[in-house]
Amino acid sequence: MALRYVILEHTVNGGSHFDLMLEVPGQEKLRTLQLQSRLLKPGDACGFKELEAHRRAYLEYEGEVSGGRGTVKRVERGTYEPLGASVLLSPEGGVCYRVELAQSSARCW
Repeated sequence: MALRYVILEHTVNGGSHFDLMLEVPGQEKLRTLQLQSRLLKPGDACGFKELEAHRRAYLEYEGEVSGGRGTVKRVERGTYEPLGASVLLSPEGGVCYRVELAQSSARCW
């Protein structure tokens, strides 16, 4: 079974960041990483921090976040393959790319 992921643009308090959410085998919630910026091309890098796991509903959800915590808009979704400290993302209708996640830094390959 292919593992799904989503990247959401999360706008709150006049600013925005990107949340990378990954299905994890055997877990009900999504591994969630808050990226400081969107990784668009090889060589792009940004800081990230691991957040508490989020509900699976975010794989499909767009709109207001409860508790006045802003809004989310899906900017990418697809399937992924874990590769140790990296993930190989296969976006719907796009070209596969690898994101390395190490020591609070994410890099696109």
